[in-house]
Amino acid sequence: MQARQLRNRFTANLINNTTNFINNNFDFNIKTAPKIKIKQMPLMQLEIFAEQSFQKNYSVVITMLNDKQVQGKFISQVNQNKYVFQVNSKLFSIVSLNLVKSINLI
Repeated sequence: MQARQLRNRFTANLINNTTNFINNNFDFNIKTAPKIKIKQMPLMQLEIFAEQSFQKNYSVVITMLNDKQVQGKFISQVNQNKYVFQVNSKLFSIVSLNLVKSINLI
């Protein structure tokens, strides 16, 4: 029984000492970062760019809000804010303009 208590005390001391050592010597910066507002082109400008790119069949690069970039052409307009976007001959995507960060001509 006494050996078990010594082992438990040893384990507790080891855990406490290790935790204190880590806290005192390492800075992990475990803080919640403030939410960064992503700069987005105004929706009106995105609508104009998308409409012109669709009508004139321009190749464009779309940057989404998550910074993913897709290159291709607008091939169909679903409504004022949604387009069918052709990435290649086999891959199509429905693009909602409120999820787009920017549209750039190639």
